[in-house]
Amino acid sequence: MNRTEKACIKCGKSFHGGSDKFYCDDCAKALKSNVMRTRTCKLCGVEFLGGPRASYCPKCRKIRQKEASARARKRGGAARPIGSVDKCKWCGAEYIVNSGRQKYCSDECQREAVLEWQRKHKEGYNKISGQDIKKAQRRKEKKKICVYCGRVFSSPTPTNLCSEYCRKKNKQIKEYQAEIKRGKNVNIGKLLNEQKEYKLKVEANEIKNNIKFKSATNLKTDQKE
Repeated sequence: MNRTEKACIKCGKSFHGGSDKFYCDDCAKALKSNVMRTRTCKLCGVEFLGGPRASYCPKCRKIRQKEASARARKRGGAARPIGSVDKCKWCGAEYIVNSGRQKYCSDECQREAVLEWQRKHKEGYNKISGQDIKKAQRRKEKKKICVYCGRVFSSPTPTNLCSEYCRKKNKQIKEYQAEIKRGKNVNIGKLLNEQKEYKLKVEANEIKNNIKFKSATNLKTDQKE
C-alpha cells in the first residue's frame, strides 16, 4: 500500500495512489467516462475534438478516405484471393487468408500488434500535442497531505512530510513506538498531544488563509464590476 496520502487536484479529496496518480477514484472515473479530447491533426495541424485513435480532423479525414477509395479502385479488387497463403505482419508465420483485411495469423498476434501500435501512437501524440509537458507540470502541481500535521503541500521529492519540523517530530513518534514494542515504558502521550495541538494550529491557519483568499477574490471581482 502507498504510504503517501495525496489530495485530488480536481476536488481536493484525500486518497492513496502511485506517483502518477493525480485524481481520486471518483474524479478519475468521471474523466475516463468521456474519452473525447482535443487532438492535433497529423495532416494540417489544426486542433479538433476526437477519440483516442483520431489522427485527422474531419476535413482531412474526408481527404484521406477519398485517397483510400481511389487506391482501392486502382487495384481493381482484392489484392489477395480468399484461401491463398500470406505472411503474418507480426510474427512472419504463414497463414490461410480468410478475409481481405486479414493481417495476422492469430488473435494473439493481432492483440500484440495493436498494443504496439497504441504505445507508438501514444508516444508520438504526447510529443506533438505537448501531453508529456502537461504531465510533468501535473507532477509539480501534485498535492500531498502531511502525515504529521495534515497540511496540504506540494513537493518534487518523494516525501509525505511537509517540513523539517514535521520530519523531526514524526521521527520521534516512530522511535517511541519502536521502544514501546520492545517493552520499554516511554511517555509517547506528550508527543501525541503536541501533534494534536499542532494539527489544530495548522487547520486554523488554513481556514484563515482561505478566508483571506476568498475576500481578496471577491474584492477583485467587485472592482471589475
